[in-house]
Amino acid sequence: MISYLKGKVVLARWGVLIVETGGVGHKVIVNPQIEIKPNIVDLQEPIELFVHEHIREDADDLYGFISYEELELFERLISVNGVGPKAGMAIMSSGKADEIVRAIISDNLGFFTAISGIGKKAAAKIILDLKSKLSGDRSVNILSGDSASEDLTEALQSLGYKQAEIMSVIGKIPSTAETLEDKMKWCLKNLAK
Repeated sequence: MISYLKGKVVLARWGVLIVETGGVGHKVIVNPQIEIKPNIVDLQEPIELFVHEHIREDADDLYGFISYEELELFERLISVNGVGPKAGMAIMSSGKADEIVRAIISDNLGFFTAISGIGKKAAAKIILDLKSKLSGDRSVNILSGDSASEDLTEALQSLGYKQAEIMSVIGKIPSTAETLEDKMKWCLKNLAK
């Protein structure tokens, strides 16, 4: 099974890369929002992708991600009954990994139903199946790599708040709260409600 590719991009199209490794070109489906350097096809530097290989009777598809954390989130999404790789990639394309995790932890059904092909039933199943798994292992902090969120979480835990409560408010912090102090005040105010 292919789980990692490093090679030269010989063709880049919206949502698809052809990556050459050892003289063989691999078609890799990627997030269309992926940040790739301009003219990567002309560059000689290789690209590195963490890959999920999805094998079916009639196809052998590769789904590529820049970080291993994104790959893990994708694989968790497609582990939900009724969510296949195409729906999983549509979800991954809808926002950053930490935003998706926050939507799951904070029961944000609207985040998922706004994605083409994801109905209320599928959205509810995603949240139900993954909420406890994601809130239990502090995935929001791991995926975002945001030490401020980690500090905020630890500070709120030290005040006696539970992980699920904390994740539900952290996912809703407005962008106007820029400093850690502002975020802490906002969280405390909203946890008190």
